[in-house]
Amino acid sequence: MKKTFIGILALAIVCSSCGTGRMASGDSGAIFTGAAIGGNIGGAIGGLIGDSNGGWRGGYRGSAIGTIIGTVAGAAIGNAATAPKQPEEYSYRVERTQPYPTCSEAQKAPSATDCLKIRNIRFIDADRNHIISSGESSKVIFEIINEGAQTAYNVVPIVAETTGMKRIYISPSVMIEQITPHNGVKYTANINAGERIKTGEIIIHIAVADEYGQEYDWQEFSLQTQR
Repeated sequence: MKKTFIGILALAIVCSSCGTGRMASGDSGAIFTGAAIGGNIGGAIGGLIGDSNGGWRGGYRGSAIGTIIGTVAGAAIGNAATAPKQPEEYSYRVERTQPYPTCSEAQKAPSATDCLKIRNIRFIDADRNHIISSGESSKVIFEIINEGAQTAYNVVPIVAETTGMKRIYISPSVMIEQITPHNGVKYTANINAGERIKTGEIIIHIAVADEYGQEYDWQEFSLQTQR
């Protein structure tokens, strides 16, 4: 009877997870197993606590409560451990138009920064319509990959607006101390629009530079603005 109860409760948790549009459901077997283990452990601990406070009746009551709590917790852990990772919702993926800079080990003493590449550029705004509106917050996310054999030091991601439109505020660059060979970092820049910006279009310039401002890879894309 107890195992049947645990199974029903675990399946209820699975169904409730599947019914929500934003929640990723994990493996049902893992959820069931987590619920069973959590229920058994919770029941045992609850029984001991209840028995010490209220005799066998308290132990029975504590075991029942512990089973329920343990089942829910175990199922939640099983779901979280096996749920597929969700991509960033409603992000606008920027198609690359600039050719990648060459980075060849055959080059004569190539600089480590020569081998830095910008990849996977995304733009996400608050209302997910891919338009920057007055008072809206948004962000640009991209990855910087070191495709060379040397560690690149003092890497500076750059995000700038090039049309000069007023009331567009971009967070300042944060220097990355190092990027080791064949590894990368994800960088996020915040873009905030002031009140009563003009309706039109801006151009966002993304680049990776060294500490002296020399750019080694770059990409630009346009965004619509709306008052």
